[in-house]
Amino acid sequence: MPYLEPNDRLLVIIGPSGAGKTSALKLLHDQGVVEVTPSWTTRPPREDEAEGTLEHTFVDEATFKQKAAEGFFLDTAQLFDLSYRYGLPKLEKPEGSRVATVMLQASLLPLMDKYYTNYTIYQIEDDKDRTAQRLQEREAAGHAMGSRFEEYQQEIEAGRKRADRIFTNDGTLEELAGRIAEALIEDRLVGPVTSETPAA
Repeated sequence: MPYLEPNDRLLVIIGPSGAGKTSALKLLHDQGVVEVTPSWTTRPPREDEAEGTLEHTFVDEATFKQKAAEGFFLDTAQLFDLSYRYGLPKLEKPEGSRVATVMLQASLLPLMDKYYTNYTIYQIEDDKDRTAQRLQEREAAGHAMGSRFEEYQQEIEAGRKRADRIFTNDGTLEELAGRIAEALIEDRLVGPVTSETPAA
């Protein structure tokens, strides 16, 4: 499969941890709207990620180093004060009408600027109290690295400076995914939904 060219259409999803990015994108992926390329990370998966996730491919340090040496990643980075590494693979052109999509932290957007010129940024946010509850549940389950509530407001503000659209996850995931799908059509990233497009 050919790689994405710098000026090809690309959707970048940002937003603070716990806002519902992964769940909404999974619905759109299953509906054939987006094709998500996961970032690679040496961070151990949480319990709810044990069977895999669209957002990340989990590997050990040795595998990560090998992939980096092979030129697999466009770029790599470390986030916050943690030792875990993240790598963004070279993005492939999706088949059909799917739009190429990645999920990133707002702080990593400068990496995208180095490689792509025609990308659209959607930020997904949630009510601050609901987000705090989700992150506290993760921390209670023994995954402190998932609790980044102290960076919540900073992440929100950084994302708002760059986002082309902002979506608030204040209803059901189906409603959120539907609003994103409508925006993708308005922004000419995908064509109108047809009878051949899988339904929700």
